[in-house]
Amino acid sequence: MKKSLFSLCFLLVMSACGDTTSSKTKDTLKVGIKSEPVTLHPYESNDSATANISAQIFENLISKDVDGKLIPELAVSWKFNSPTNLYMELRSNVYFQNGELLTPEDIKFSIETMTKTPGIQHIVSPVKDITVLSPNSFQINLKTPFAPILAHLSHPAMVILNKKAILTSGENVDQEPVGTGPYQLKEWNRGNNLSLTKNTNYWGKEALTPNLFFIIIPENSSRTIALETGDIDIALGVSAVDRDRILENSDLKLIERELPSIEYLGFNQGEGKNPLWKDKRIREAAALAVDVPGIINSVFFGAATPSGALTHKSMIGHYDGLTARKQDLERAKDLIKEANILDKDNKVIFWAIEGERQKILEVVQANFKEIGLNVEIQILEWARFLDGIGKGEHDALLLGWSDGTGDSDYTLFNMMHSSTKGPGGNRSFYGDPELDQYLESARQELNPTKRAEYYKLAQEYIYNNVTIVPLLHKQAHVGLNKNIEGFQLMSTDDLILSTTYFK
Repeated sequence: MKKSLFSLCFLLVMSACGDTTSSKTKDTLKVGIKSEPVTLHPYESNDSATANISAQIFENLISKDVDGKLIPELAVSWKFNSPTNLYMELRSNVYFQNGELLTPEDIKFSIETMTKTPGIQHIVSPVKDITVLSPNSFQINLKTPFAPILAHLSHPAMVILNKKAILTSGENVDQEPVGTGPYQLKEWNRGNNLSLTKNTNYWGKEALTPNLFFIIIPENSSRTIALETGDIDIALGVSAVDRDRILENSDLKLIERELPSIEYLGFNQGEGKNPLWKDKRIREAAALAVDVPGIINSVFFGAATPSGALTHKSMIGHYDGLTARKQDLERAKDLIKEANILDKDNKVIFWAIEGERQKILEVVQANFKEIGLNVEIQILEWARFLDGIGKGEHDALLLGWSDGTGDSDYTLFNMMHSSTKGPGGNRSFYGDPELDQYLESARQELNPTKRAEYYKLAQEYIYNNVTIVPLLHKQAHVGLNKNIEGFQLMSTDDLILSTTYFK
């Protein structure tokens, strides 16, 4: 709370003093964000705050349009020479922000670095190596057939780095980003704000607004107030409680869309952790205790959809045969009684960050109490939260997972395969050879029909064994000044700001 109030006061002082980022300036777009990037090295953290900034500075070989269709970016064409060899042609005359020409050597360096970086290596784990073929062509060699490779290359973390810049930046690698994108870093005042300026040597369409200024405002209501007062032009992550407030303000407008993301409860089933979660009956009782419609109405004011699956209907491989579990307290109590734990210490500690997720956990806390489970809620700063769950320090958590590819592999493999425990995405630390086999077969199967069957089996396994508890798909709400045009909220919740301008 102190940090958010400080950020808001910082904005008001800038406006009052006539700073170059005041609301009257039309060459600077001011964006209110909930949390600060963990790093500006896009391979070192796979979180949304980092991705939002990285998307303006870096680019992928393959990108997506606003509806999620794969389109060329740094690669202009591609074809499979065999199931394990992907040939790609690189765009000519593309320069990094340090003046270096983009070459296949940068591609080779970037992708092979991805495969060795713990937090993101799971995204391209089937990649064996890269063969440079000519000044503008290369081949990605796979260990095995990998059906979602093109979708994975479009993931926000799969951006291309400049080999020379990385090798020469030393300890400053996370603070001196060098990409090929429409913007480049100008200044980063940690804890307060981050500014980008237009890349004048950009190969594509010139950014329509010369400067971007990101202000860190953790509290949702403070971001909305800052938007209302004109201290920011765009408020990301508007909470559902503020939705009507923006819609009723004639000076503002709202963009919203349901995202291929999932809010879920995860129980740490790793070695040496809370023994309660090792018992499927207790996990199922916990799932049956949660009043998801109540959460949707009280926290999201109806702007969310219950889900029985981790995947979203828009994703390749989604299985729509799983309906969301309905609250059944009597069955949950029977399972708890059957597990014979009522005379033991039934305390569970849930980690979360403040805001909507804290409010969700308050509902869960009340629900669990009704079946004999005592919940303690611990609210952490985002960076500390990410670090701790990656190391498995938590007992249980409430978290969201956003799919950056449009393919079920990215969600299911990373959240549930035993090889991705920890930073890779499996924060439940669950692993089972049967589920692993379904997921491995699905990513290697090139026949779409057979592949869908493997995903059906995997999703039924996850549901029946309650390895994790999917809750809901929520909507993304972005508030804008009415004079802002060209803003694009991608199907994966990524941002395109180079087309945004003041009318």
